[in-house]
Amino acid sequence: MQMLESFESEVVEFKEAKTNYSFNDIGKYFSALSNEANIRGFQEAWLVFGISNDKKFTGTEFRKQAESEEGTCEWNQ
Repeated sequence: MQMLESFESEVVEFKEAKTNYSFNDIGKYFSALSNEANIRGFQEAWLVFGISNDKKFTGTEFRKQAESEEGTCEWNQ
């Protein structure tokens, strides 16, 4: 728990995303996180689903249905 509290930063963002999350919001987060990483000289940033605002593990079902219907997640193609 302590690691989660200190780990979220300008280049690491936690989102609960229990069942769904807006693609528009994901795009905005990717853009903001990658810009911050670039400014700070990092090569990566992280958007982590399955963690609530109070830093508890909630798990996520995000994109699970699409993966089972399509065989693979379109992001992995």
